[in-house]
Amino acid sequence: MSHEESTMSDQGLTAHSTITGGVLKTYRHLIGQGEIVADPAQAQAATALDRLAQALQSRHEKGDGFLSRFTRRRPDPIRGLYLVGEVGRGKTMLMDLFCREVAVRKKRRIHFHVFMQEVLRALHKGQSLGERREDPVYDLAQKVHDQYDLLCFDEFQINDMSDAVLILRLLDRVMALGTVVVATSNTAPSDLMKNQVQNRATMRPYLEAFAAHMEVLTLQAARDYRRGRELDSQVWVSPLSEESNAHLRQRFESMTEERAEPGAVAIGSRRIPVPSCQGEIAWFTFDALCGSALGPADYLAIVARFKTLFIEGIPALVPDQYDKARRFINLIDVMYENHTCLFATAATQPEALYQTGENAKAFERTASRLEEMRSSDWRD
Repeated sequence: MSHEESTMSDQGLTAHSTITGGVLKTYRHLIGQGEIVADPAQAQAATALDRLAQALQSRHEKGDGFLSRFTRRRPDPIRGLYLVGEVGRGKTMLMDLFCREVAVRKKRRIHFHVFMQEVLRALHKGQSLGERREDPVYDLAQKVHDQYDLLCFDEFQINDMSDAVLILRLLDRVMALGTVVVATSNTAPSDLMKNQVQNRATMRPYLEAFAAHMEVLTLQAARDYRRGRELDSQVWVSPLSEESNAHLRQRFESMTEERAEPGAVAIGSRRIPVPSCQGEIAWFTFDALCGSALGPADYLAIVARFKTLFIEGIPALVPDQYDKARRFINLIDVMYENHTCLFATAATQPEALYQTGENAKAFERTASRLEEMRSSDWRD
């Protein structure tokens, strides 16, 4: 499991913002510099993160984490922090400040669905190699704990029943061993998988065990800080029409100097067709990306290859198109995390693309992120 660099977001911070000395102190410094605006709820969360940082520092000074790896004694328990709140309230920004500031060497900040993909691959690899282990989840948990004293997860969300059981068992064990977890989410632990009524009874003990390791803090910030930016009218063109698609094609041909041609992205033994690409720029239709069974790992491979994506024909989705909505959510999450540039034609504005259905709540985050991605400063 490799290290992933953190990114700043929500209030428009960049990876190059000046960071010095504690989450709350740094937060106030950024306010003074005019990079963000003051918000009492964010200041409260920054204070909670500083308390956690101090607890981790105290453990480090006592050598608990180091000694526990060579003895049977577990380190003193430290509860992690689960930041929950509406989209764009600054959760990711605060967690990133914490991850940079905290005096922990063996730490990792990662988008949660990327971590899930790594876990599933690691378990599958063990099975394919014919490894016989009494409990592969516990074995993997020990490896994760040996690698990291602190894990910071952005956008904690679980939807699939089988994946949920695996990941919650793993994290319960990882935290029991002494690794501390900080997570951001739009959904409280008690509400995870709330729509899957038939699975709630089965999931409850796993969710409760996970939550027992965490302090849950609701971030009730004043507004969505991703909104209100100056928008680039060339990035998101709606409604759908021959004219809007022709405009998108013209922009694509200009940026690729009319030298684009079909290509493919390799992922394992599979190849994902790319209708047209040149250099780090690619053209896809919405159906090519979200109408077939592509998942987060596929989207990660695509954005690793291309820094700019043109997406033609994003439709307004109806409730029974929740699979397409889920894929689009995953796609935008991956693009946002990797600061991929987007140009698109769409049926309507982001907030109206998918308003009712199974993934409608999660789509609010997607709409908020799309607002930031089509702002004038996204490509700076």
